[in-house]
Amino acid sequence: MPAYLSAFRACLLAVATLLAFASPSIAADDIVKPAATPAPAAGPTLAAATQFCGETAGKAEELFTRYSTDKKLIETYKSTDYIAFADSKDAPTVMYTFTTNGHPAYPAAVCRKQSKEGDNIVLHMEIVCDGEKEACDKLRNDFNVMNAKMQAAVNDKIRENAGK
Repeated sequence: MPAYLSAFRACLLAVATLLAFASPSIAADDIVKPAATPAPAAGPTLAAATQFCGETAGKAEELFTRYSTDKKLIETYKSTDYIAFADSKDAPTVMYTFTTNGHPAYPAAVCRKQSKEGDNIVLHMEIVCDGEKEACDKLRNDFNVMNAKMQAAVNDKIRENAGK
């Protein structure tokens, strides 16, 4: 056998061997299969997606109709941008705030509910925003800032009362 043919054959064998080991597309698909990806342990659930402060969620306009006509709630705030209802004017434990027609995030509903967790009073918030995404993001941010200020004021009051 001529030398060039022997070298060509050796080179071809080397390339074939290299391709067989380096290329997964040549391997049979049924030989090695990755393990199934488990479902996430955390994240949104159907229950979370259908709850609004412990009650059945809905569209923001439906929530407005539900809470604005609830006889157990009183209107506590009204402006050109928002209208709010709470379970008490002096010491509310839950407040429902809705954007008005002129607000960029309209229609949107925000529920803020406080609960006692250990020695702490914690403010929980849920938002249903059916407006434009950017306006809804800004609304969420504005309420997060407001909540942080409220939480700081509550914490200060608790510390103040504990010191007496």
